Amino acid sequence: MKISKIEPQKKNKKRSTIYIDGKFAFGISTELLIKFDLHEGDELDNDLIQNVLLAKEKQRIRNRAFRLLHYRNRAIKELKDRLLKIGFDQSLVEEVIDEMVQDRTLDDENFTEAFIADYTKLRTKGNIFIRRELTRKGVASDVIERVIRNRDEKGIVAEYLRAKLSHLDISQPKDRQKVLRRLLTRGFTPSVVYDALNDYEK
Repeated sequence: MKISKIEPQKKNKKRSTIYIDGKFAFGISTELLIKFDLHEGDELDNDLIQNVLLAKEKQRIRNRAFRLLHYRNRAIKELKDRLLKIGFDQSLVEEVIDEMVQDRTLDDENFTEAFIADYTKLRTKGNIFIRRELTRKGVASDVIERVIRNRDEKGIVAEYLRAKLSHLDISQPKDRQKVLRRLLTRGFTPSVVYDALNDYEK
């Protein structure tokens, strides 16, 4: 089999169309064209064609992964599950995910730090909520605990009381119950909530 023609695509200058023995074979990115050093007149065997097609599919998976990450950051397992749900081949998805972990495009510790920062500064939540959500996203418990141990949950509760609940008088039973419900439904640790409330009353 011989490459009879390599034609740049009109709608996407970063891609070319490969013709083998005068017939359309496949489209390919310029990156893979250079990687496999393909030229008109080159003789191809089935193994090389298969390698090119596998590399092409991996590139497609990686591109989709980057589009998903551009929309929002994701944990490793979360991204893998999303790619599999789309319908990509499992073994190729695992290869791409492994490569993205190796080049640190994916890093569950960095993801966890960003997730905790988001739910501290922007949408304040407690440690119970954070542990539950990160576990649901597939982050390992040791990673979660390593990052969350530096979080001052009591200080965050105290700040939330001052910023969001200062209009309530926690010396009054009815208001105190409202405050407790609000804090506990936001996933704060009960013992931390009670300690913070006791300090707030002093």
